[in-house]
Amino acid sequence: MRCVQSVEDGEETRPFLPPPTTNDNNEKGKGTKVNWDLVCSQLRLFRQMAFPYYQQSRHGRWLLVGLLGLTLANTAVTVVISYLNKDFYNALNTKEVAEFYAVLGKYLVALVVGAPVIALYNYQREQLAVHWREWMTSRTFSLYSNNRVYYKLERNGDIDNPDQRITEDVNSFTSYSLKFGITVLTSLIDLVSFSTILWSIYPQLFAAILLYATMGTVLTACLGRSLVSLNFAQLNKEADLRYALVRFRENSESIAFYAGEGLESELVEARVNRVMGNRRNINKAQRNLEFFTTLYGYLVQILPVAVVAPEYFAGHIGLGAVSQSIAAFNHIVTDLCIIINQFEELSAFAAGVERLSTFYQAIQKEDLEHSATPIDHQADNSNDRSDHRDGPIFILSRSINDTIAPAASRSSEGARTGTTTPVVSSSGETISLRRFLTNCDQHLTKNDRTLMLSIENLHLTTPDRKRTLIHNLNLKLHKGEHLLIVGESGVGKSSLLRAIAGLWTMGSGRIERPREEDVYFLPQRPYCTLGSLKDQLLYPSASGDDSTYGDPPPLTITDNELLDILKMVDLVGVAEHAGDGNAKKGLQTTLDWSSMLSLGEQQRLAFARVLVNRPRLVILDEATSALDMEHEGRMYSLLKDMSSSSSSREGARGTDGRTNEKIGVTSIQTTSPLTYISVGHRSSLNSYHDVRLCLKGDGYEVERIVGSSSW
Repeated sequence: MRCVQSVEDGEETRPFLPPPTTNDNNEKGKGTKVNWDLVCSQLRLFRQMAFPYYQQSRHGRWLLVGLLGLTLANTAVTVVISYLNKDFYNALNTKEVAEFYAVLGKYLVALVVGAPVIALYNYQREQLAVHWREWMTSRTFSLYSNNRVYYKLERNGDIDNPDQRITEDVNSFTSYSLKFGITVLTSLIDLVSFSTILWSIYPQLFAAILLYATMGTVLTACLGRSLVSLNFAQLNKEADLRYALVRFRENSESIAFYAGEGLESELVEARVNRVMGNRRNINKAQRNLEFFTTLYGYLVQILPVAVVAPEYFAGHIGLGAVSQSIAAFNHIVTDLCIIINQFEELSAFAAGVERLSTFYQAIQKEDLEHSATPIDHQADNSNDRSDHRDGPIFILSRSINDTIAPAASRSSEGARTGTTTPVVSSSGETISLRRFLTNCDQHLTKNDRTLMLSIENLHLTTPDRKRTLIHNLNLKLHKGEHLLIVGESGVGKSSLLRAIAGLWTMGSGRIERPREEDVYFLPQRPYCTLGSLKDQLLYPSASGDDSTYGDPPPLTITDNELLDILKMVDLVGVAEHAGDGNAKKGLQTTLDWSSMLSLGEQQRLAFARVLVNRPRLVILDEATSALDMEHEGRMYSLLKDMSSSSSSREGARGTDGRTNEKIGVTSIQTTSPLTYISVGHRSSLNSYHDVRLCLKGDGYEVERIVGSSSW
């Protein structure tokens, strides 16, 4: 659907989410137990988020194969150097000059060969991390934007800071997953290689290292268990602080008018204090953990020497063997003590995994069609679809536009073609929204009564379902008719438009209207996308090859036609100003249009978009509230011209009697007459509408506006 949706001001601060830990710090007697349910849950979530990339991306699989090969080569270089190091120190100890220089030559050759292997290994790992992040970010955003999930999540407020989850959390997940995965793989290879070396030198040393590593891992897990929940809270608090600063910047003018910087500073300072307070708790937990890990690290340096020293003093082994045993011991300890060495990063990573999994589960829950029919290519889960957590994450459900397919013609108070497909269904009470294909090729006469909007037995409630806004509304609007919705503030005028758009489903009843690409919504505060002035005019369509997804399809329109449309809405001066006097250059200029244009200019820009995109049904939510009476009349006169069955116009006549300059037929022509619905308060709007719907809270009235040419 073509919707010029704005970000609402005055949005409430989202509550902090509780840490995702199942450990109750207040419970006694459980401080030293490992929560295996939590561990298994984290591993399951990791599998769901990590495996799809390698299953679906051929390029990713090849990058992984290359990285595995370089990992083996890197380990081989390390093992070879350990043997050369042994011979090097043995030659020094026995003072064999010839042997020393021979080993030195081999050492240099190994370094020349090994340095590129290590460099290529690091490069390949970073390349895989970049490609994985690119894939996962793109897929995550596709899930987030599919079927307007982003709107539902924003409306419910259950997920805080989705921007951080899509950027920082995805980046952390891919980079650390790869780093930790390669570390585990390298550790396994090292463990096999250096365990053989250590066993050949002194078997008792191998037994000592197993005991040492096991004890260290258990103690580290117990001492640092609080870091997971603390890191999760830190991610939330940091994101909320950034959110407050972004809102302060975006609403700087309003805050300046109110002189509200003092209160805003207090709000920001309170969030800073929460961030720093949690950071201090993390520092204390890290301090307590490092008391142990530092001592543990120093013991590694002397323990192998202390164990093999009697053998060296007895003359059973040489100094080179002692040096090699120290290196092997350190390698094996590092391999066995991954939890100890990576615990702080692992705790932050676990918090990020939980935030991402919560995000994906919320997406699946809101995308009703996806969550109702999960598709798993490896298992048939059709018998149990109640738990979204076990379903595949990176599966895009069908777009609501894909559910509409051409079919044979049928009639219902007018000609319609296509199938009506319900996109909202649930066992509870929800509004059923059905979309149909209008018959674009039918020749329309004045007596044509093609249905454009049908509302049957509509009961509309607030999102919490505690209050009913509209009771049993029944309404039919035919092609070429124009509806004005009026009523006091809070009776549900804008909520009714959201229900027609499919954004609001709380209630019951049925709504039928044209498919998404035939409908265009104009909110009170239009949205300005990032891009040039031409991009603003074409939004949400694209021009030519600029279309990435093909939905909505690209528009073919010349710059001259766009300039003619700007003249019709009195905005050609904006293009000339942006292009330093050259209007065509101004079309290609990229500026912060939401800041540069006044609200009145943005509203006229929204009308220009209607002329460009040529929908069949336009819905306006106080879309002229910032315009003077003259410009309001001219904008509605343009819509009136588009609603005429005669598609070729010399111009659009405003209420002041002036006629706009002639533009190309493509710019204002519609394939069928336009129908529009307005929400407004001005009595001047009556002259541009045929039917008036008055909402009264406890009822409604529908009446024909006297003097309408459509009746």
